[in-house]
Amino acid sequence: MSKTMIITGASRGIGAAIAREAWARGFNLVLNARSGNALNSLAKSLDVSAKRVAAVAGDVSEKEVCNRIVDTALERFGGVDVLVNNAGILEPVGPLHAVDANEWVQNLMVNVAGPVLLTRCALVSLRQRHGCVINISSGAAVKAVRGWSAYCTSKAALNHFNRMLCAEYPEIVAIAVSPGMTATDMQATIREQGEGRMPKDEYRRFVDAHRKGELRSPGDVARAIVALGRYAPQELSGKFVTVEDPRVEALLKAVAS
Repeated sequence: MSKTMIITGASRGIGAAIAREAWARGFNLVLNARSGNALNSLAKSLDVSAKRVAAVAGDVSEKEVCNRIVDTALERFGGVDVLVNNAGILEPVGPLHAVDANEWVQNLMVNVAGPVLLTRCALVSLRQRHGCVINISSGAAVKAVRGWSAYCTSKAALNHFNRMLCAEYPEIVAIAVSPGMTATDMQATIREQGEGRMPKDEYRRFVDAHRKGELRSPGDVARAIVALGRYAPQELSGKFVTVEDPRVEALLKAVAS
């Protein structure tokens, strides 16, 4: 029987790449993003018959949207095996005193409340199926980057939420994953908005990585996430790992062999 994966932030970047990889690996998919047109286009490009792919547009910081996502997985495919909390935003960029307070709070709503609400909605099925929750985090969770106070704080909170899932629900596997510097729209936002709002050396690091072609491809990240979703061992539960972690690389080699 095919397993079912929910992916948020699935209309572009890493989320879309995860969807394509998971589809190729035989998963049923429930895709979510705020941009309904892009989401529906991706769903149709994967499965024009819509037998194995469902799209639910909406903001995961809203409980009703989370309910619809999980209800769709239950009604269409019978349950949830893997939940990938990928939706996230970087903004606002700038020092705390200079950014809009509402934007700061909205960052927490999307990056923290969204994964909490959606995971809570899916918990019954995940526990029954001994499923996996993958929280897409960032190196910013453990590093203070000036100008990114909301983003750094939200990813640190997400990592600790991941630890709490492990502590409270030993029947599931919960992993927080840092993709590293990846060629996504978020990287473009850093280059467009970071100058003058971030330390010059930090800003140049991102600009130079893009200029030199050093950004990781979303497809490389997707292969690691899908492998973890299907095969992650229980001992990784509660952990914060990077895609370069030897345990992740070993898992990828085992899957490929």
